[in-house]
Amino acid sequence: MSKSYFAITAGEMPDSGTIATPVDHKEALTQFNIIKKIASEKYQSLNLVALYPKTGRRHQLRKHLTSLGHPILGDQEYGMNTISNQAKGLHLHSYSLRFTHPFTAQEIYLEAPVSKRFKKLFPEE
Repeated sequence: MSKSYFAITAGEMPDSGTIATPVDHKEALTQFNIIKKIASEKYQSLNLVALYPKTGRRHQLRKHLTSLGHPILGDQEYGMNTISNQAKGLHLHSYSLRFTHPFTAQEIYLEAPVSKRFKKLFPEE
């Protein structure tokens, strides 16, 4: 099974990387790539980030990005107050899911369109 997500974060982030910070004392692994960066007066920079969790811990993506110092916009639980409280809603989107059907062995791929609030900040994506 593989999943992909999009998130919007603030500040200068590396273009790509792997986060291996444990979550709830368990191994957790997330790969990320910056899709696009835009300048922001309020946040210095906004990043459209593609996330690929390799493990499935509760709130893993939210905790991992916060551990880098770049919480997801609107994350009231794990975010930094100066960033998260100014955004309306959590800017995290479950984009795709790929798995093998357990009975037919057919590969299934599902994709969800990006929400309007993502397109408002990143209109070309």
